[in-house]
Amino acid sequence: MNNEEIFMKANKALAEGNYEEFIEYCAEDIKWINVGGNIFNGKTEILTYISSSYDEISFTTEDHITEKDIVIEFGQIVFDNIDNQKESSYCDIWKFENGLIIQIKSFVI
Repeated sequence: MNNEEIFMKANKALAEGNYEEFIEYCAEDIKWINVGGNIFNGKTEILTYISSSYDEISFTTEDHITEKDIVIEFGQIVFDNIDNQKESSYCDIWKFENGLIIQIKSFVI
C-alpha cells in the first residue's frame, strides 16, 4: 500500500469513528500537533484524544495532495456540542515513514 492509499483508509476509519483501525496505520511514536493547541505523542495518547474528542466532530475532505512522504488534506470540519455548532476550514499535513503515519499537523481556522 502506498502513502495515499494508507491516508485514504486511515482517514475513512477516523471519519467513521473506527479509532482502533485508524491507530493501526500509525507508528508507535506518532505525533499529532494541533497548531495553536495541544500536542499528542504516541498511539495511546492519540487514541485517548480522538476517542474523547472526535465523537463531537464531523469533517469532509474536499481534496488532498500527495508528494513523496507527505499528504496534505483540506476540507471542512464541524464541531458539535450541546450548546452550539461551529464550522471551520482545516488543513492537515500527514507525514509517513515506512508505510506508517508518523505525524499529523492540523491547522483549523
